[in-house]
Amino acid sequence: MSRTPTESDEEAREAVTQGVEALIQAGVDAQGEVREALYGHAAREIVEDAKKHDAGVIIMGSRGRSDIAGLVLGSTAHKVIHLTDRPVLVVR
Repeated sequence: MSRTPTESDEEAREAVTQGVEALIQAGVDAQGEVREALYGHAAREIVEDAKKHDAGVIIMGSRGRSDIAGLVLGSTAHKVIHLTDRPVLVVR
């Protein structure tokens, strides 16, 4: 997961940790990662990492933009959905 520009590294790590812990408690084999990505390259890196780890599903957050705004602005979630061959769950 790449962090938003207004989100600190610690806030991003905490959100991912909480999400992974909730999934594990529900019996799902889950892992998360927060790292820097070059601007505009986060979606491709997420898709490559999903392939590398043989992820069954990609789960990612949304900033809450509408579908049209997300498409016009080129959101990372929309890019991942179009680039991957795996299911993507976008959480608000």
